[in-house]
Amino acid sequence: MSYLCGRFSNYRDMKKENRYTLTTRRPAYAATKMLLLWGALILIGCGTSENGHQKETDKFSIVGTWELNHLLFLSGQRVDVRTGCEYVWCRFFEDNGMYYVVELSDNDSPEPVKPHEMSEYFFMMSPYDTIYIEHGRMASLNIMDNCTIGIDRGDYVEVYVKSDRLSAKIVSEIEKNVEKALRASGNGRTQYIVPTPSSTGHTFDVVWINVLVVLSCCLVLVLSLYKRVKANRQQPVTTKEVETGADGSQQNQGFIHSDYYLALRQRLYEGPTLKQDEWEELERQMKGADAIFFRRLAEKGQLSEVELRVCMLIRLGIPPSAIAIHTCREQSSISSIRSRLYFKLFGKKGGARELDEFILSI
Repeated sequence: MSYLCGRFSNYRDMKKENRYTLTTRRPAYAATKMLLLWGALILIGCGTSENGHQKETDKFSIVGTWELNHLLFLSGQRVDVRTGCEYVWCRFFEDNGMYYVVELSDNDSPEPVKPHEMSEYFFMMSPYDTIYIEHGRMASLNIMDNCTIGIDRGDYVEVYVKSDRLSAKIVSEIEKNVEKALRASGNGRTQYIVPTPSSTGHTFDVVWINVLVVLSCCLVLVLSLYKRVKANRQQPVTTKEVETGADGSQQNQGFIHSDYYLALRQRLYEGPTLKQDEWEELERQMKGADAIFFRRLAEKGQLSEVELRVCMLIRLGIPPSAIAIHTCREQSSISSIRSRLYFKLFGKKGGARELDEFILSI
């Protein structure tokens, strides 16, 4: 809803007798503007520092190495954990859903790597909020910027900064040693020495990699813009939809911060499964806060009860494992339902991921 509100806010001050739609926007101008933006990013990529570090991008990714920088307490006190400490507390998030927690020492310490934790995590950004689950427990994760995150531990917040001083090979070896140490007997120890990062780098290769990545992004952006303009021509925005965009956003924000929504999220993750009257109440609440979402689904086709419930939970950012529990089905069945539903809505083959992207983009 906030996306739609921002998208249509420029139309509210225009005269009501003029019927503006998204088709009146100039695709060529928009494409040129975005290409100029990516061209600027190419120049930024060419200015990569000599140690080969890349500039942060507009897209946040939790995958990588994160170093604990400081702690923020409820009293407002800030404690710097790096000053005067021999070890650096690190978290390694992998794209396979695993994370590792270790303490690293840059010195020739008798114990350069102290393993602490190895477990699974789940991270997802939805239109409503950010979902972060570690070791089966929900935690509040705040994205301060693309290179800074804060994990709320109740009495204090752990503030991490992203680091690229360790190569992928070194991180992989550390993770293998951590896994081996945690699964071994109590006297097992890692003997991996963390080398001091080299100050030399090959900037030429990095620049060309940046250029290729940016060119690929430009191509994807142009294709995406073309598909969006084509879709907008087929589904013009009505005057009524433009005028009610701001009110819908306020209703959506009220729903997100309501006691009902907070209790619902805990119920969906911890159980038990929702009853029939609770499903009806959830649909009523969401229709009041996110009416455009249900209207767009209705325009695509008639959905069964199970299909509508799956779409509602996807919209709320609920993972497939929890959707399977509350719809009384296997997780593999949920993936099949999402794939079949994509074909039903669009008349072409697609996977579960494509359906999720459509649901979250409305």
